[in-house]
Amino acid sequence: MKVGIDLDGTITPYGFYNPNIKLPWPLFFLLVPIILFIKPNAQVVEKMQVLKDRGCGLIIVSATPDQFLWFRKLLLKFHRVPFESLHCVSGGKGTNERKLKVIQEKGIEIFVDKDNRVLEFMRRNSVTAVKSLGEVP
Repeated sequence: MKVGIDLDGTITPYGFYNPNIKLPWPLFFLLVPIILFIKPNAQVVEKMQVLKDRGCGLIIVSATPDQFLWFRKLLLKFHRVPFESLHCVSGGKGTNERKLKVIQEKGIEIFVDKDNRVLEFMRRNSVTAVKSLGEVP
C-alpha cells in the first residue's frame, strides 16, 4: 500500500496553511528558518517506521517550495524519518490541486493530513484521506 503524508503540521508539529495566499519572498525567507528546522514528531516517525516495516510505501507530499526540496530531504534523513520519496508542490493558490496530482500520479491509496480543509478537498476528489497515521489500516 502507498501512503501519502503531509509534512508541515502532520510529520512536524507545526504547519502553516492557506491555499489562497502565496507569501511574498521577503516574508517567506523570514519564516523559512522556523519552518525548516522544526523537529519531526517522534510518535509520528515511529508510526511511519511501523508502516514501512509492514511494507507500505511512504510518500511525503508537502506545500514546501520546490527550491527547498534538497534541504528538506537532508533534514528528514538527519532525523531518520522513513520515506520513499518527497514531493514539494509549493504553497499558494492551487496547492491542493498540485498535491492531488502527485497523489494520483504516484498511486497513493491513503493520504494523511492534519488540516481539515485539505482532507475535505481530497475526499471530494475521491481520495481516501485521514487525519492521523493511526487511521491507516
